[in-house]
Formats: sequence, C-alpha cells, structure tokens
Amino acid sequence: MNFDLRGKTAIVGGSSKGLGKACAIALAREGVNVTICARNVDALHETQKEIEALGVGVLALNADMSSADDNRRIVDETVKKFGTIDILVNNSGGPKPGTFCEISEDDLDEAYQSVLKYNIRMINLCLPYMERSGWGRIVNIASTSVKEPMENMVLSNIFRSAVVSYAKTISKELISKGITINNVCPGSFKTDRIIRLAEVRAKAAGMTVEEFEQKAVADLPHKRYMDPQELGDLVCYLCSDNARSINGTTIQIDGGMISGLF
Repeated sequence: MNFDLRGKTAIVGGSSKGLGKACAIALAREGVNVTICARNVDALHETQKEIEALGVGVLALNADMSSADDNRRIVDETVKKFGTIDILVNNSGGPKPGTFCEISEDDLDEAYQSVLKYNIRMINLCLPYMERSGWGRIVNIASTSVKEPMENMVLSNIFRSAVVSYAKTISKELISKGITINNVCPGSFKTDRIIRLAEVRAKAAGMTVEEFEQKAVADLPHKRYMDPQELGDLVCYLCSDNARSINGTTIQIDGGMISGLF
C-alpha cells in the first residue's frame, strides 16, 4: 500500500531504540524526513545512520522529553532544518512502577511531567505548523493499561489514561482543521529492553534465554513477542490519507491480549 507520505516531516519521541525507533524507521521508509529524539546519545547516532541509509533527511537531537526547554528546542530545530512539521509521534519511557501506597508525591510529579505534560506540550508546539498547512497527524504511543489497568503500575494507569482522554477531547476540533489524533496501545513487543530483561531473568532462573522466552510467551494469545516493526506499520497507516477518517481512537496492537470489548 502506498501511504503517499514522501516529503512529509515527522518528530518521533524516544526514538533511539525500541518502539520509537520502529516508528521512525517505518516513516523513513515511506520517504518521511524524521527528527529523532532521545537521551541515549550512542543509540541515537546508530539510529541516525540507519535512517540516513534510507535516503531521507534525519535530525538527531539529544533531549529529555520531559523538559520544556528541550521540547521547544526539538520543534525549533525541526522547523529550522525541514521548514515545517506534519507528523508528531509522542513516545516516552514509562513511569516508575509501584502500587498506590508505594508512590510518593515526587513520583507523581515526575510521571505527570514525563507522560502527560510532555504530550500536551508537544502537541501545542506542533499544532501551529499543522494548522498552517491544513494537514497533520498526531499519534500517541500509550499502553494497554488505558484499557485494562495493570497491577503495580498505578502511575501508568493514571497518566496514560489522561493522555487518551486529552486526545479524545481535542479530536473533533482538530479534524475540522485537517488534523487527526489517535492513540496506539502496544502489547508485548520484542524490544531491546525485553531482550535484556529476559537475559537477566533467564540467568537467575537457571534457564537459557530461549527457554525463558518460551515460558514468557506461553500465556500470550499468539504465543510470540511481536516485532516492533508491526507497530511502526500501524503508525504509518494512521499517518496516511488512507486513515483520514480515523480520529480520536485508541487502538491496541496486542494480539488479542486485552479481554475488554472496548
């Protein structure tokens, strides 16, 4: 399918590795110029090389997505290099795990900054450029916790759900300007983080990594970890004109793991 995105410009948060990287590479393969942002400088430069090899423009910025100054710098540098912003993929690391009794007020403040306020701030910074061209796509990478709250993840349950609520609230106003906003909820993907955790836990359990992985995926409906590129492909579709009437939705990509109807 031709998504007809060539020449567009995207900002992808948390994109030096994992799901953010998969989104950035998928968009680059469609001819999108990409700004990638992350704190891990070495991984950022490796991803930059991969995207440059695809023949599109790439801007790699070392940034903390929870920082207001860094958010403004990302937008300013992107416009300086590419002239505008057409696509925003909001993606950031998950907040600290813990139960309600275990989290502090500082934990709440940090999660608010790194998940919800970062998301709202980036949308507000990018919207003027999308409104000017009468076209834009915003995709928030959320979590299945917005559909089925997770144990021991109270901060994610709170603030990622707030992101989804915000997106739904503004979606009707945005689509009247040619801009759509949607949320994607990843299930179990085989990211670098999952691989590292599997290596540590397999060693602790006296198992091979392969044995540990087989045990870990046994309860998943499709009995496998998903490839991050599957999520990247979904994001590309949502960013295309093929999906121009999909707006204000929250789509899980989890192999059917979540049991709820909605």
